[in-house]
Amino acid sequence: MAAKPIKVMANSADLLNALADNGPMSVVDIAEAISMPRPSVYRLLDALEHVELIGIREDGRAQLGTQILHLASASLQGIPEVSAARPAMARLNELTGQTVYLCAVRNQLVTCLDWVKGTKVTLLLLNPGGTLPPHAGATSRAIMAWDDQLRHSVTASAPLQAITPNTLTTAEQVEADAKIIRERGFSVSDQDVTVGVAALGVPLFDSHGVLRGALSVAGLRDDVLPRQDEFIALLQEAAKETAGKL
Repeated sequence: MAAKPIKVMANSADLLNALADNGPMSVVDIAEAISMPRPSVYRLLDALEHVELIGIREDGRAQLGTQILHLASASLQGIPEVSAARPAMARLNELTGQTVYLCAVRNQLVTCLDWVKGTKVTLLLLNPGGTLPPHAGATSRAIMAWDDQLRHSVTASAPLQAITPNTLTTAEQVEADAKIIRERGFSVSDQDVTVGVAALGVPLFDSHGVLRGALSVAGLRDDVLPRQDEFIALLQEAAKETAGKL
């Protein structure tokens, strides 16, 4: 008896994730994206619209509903790292003008828990709820440098996916990168996720020395790398402030 409700929940999650990834979608596009017959899509949309998890635009396309905002806000408030880091992240954003990220490991991927968007338009790939593989990006690599179990899992699956020509792909590259990051205390992502974009990351530990995630500053390469020393000092200060609240 439990199989059908579970299937409905799974289909609902697939539909909501499709809208989150693609923005407003037609019934035809949804049916193709989640491999569901159109009549079933219509029924599912009706149910989700009734509880305001989706809305229907004037052109007939479905989009995420206002209730999602409430759920997202409640979810963020329930994550200790988010509430602890937000003041420091806001100050980092104000001082650098760049996008500030808070990320942590979830299910072997590095997930963006929160961000403060920069003042400049950039081609940043990551947004809240989004994920990156542990071998790509400033927060990912900062975390992996101190998370031996995660790093060993990653190196065991090499060769790794190359997102750009600068992405680490071999076990040897990952281990060498982790050693450098541990020695200097920060990571440098130079176009290994998005061409033209750079980021600087530091690990985030709690007051007991347990690794909880990482903070980063990201933006256009020419805006970030020339100010590396300044931004790293600010990141380390932010991480220290946040650690005192965890």
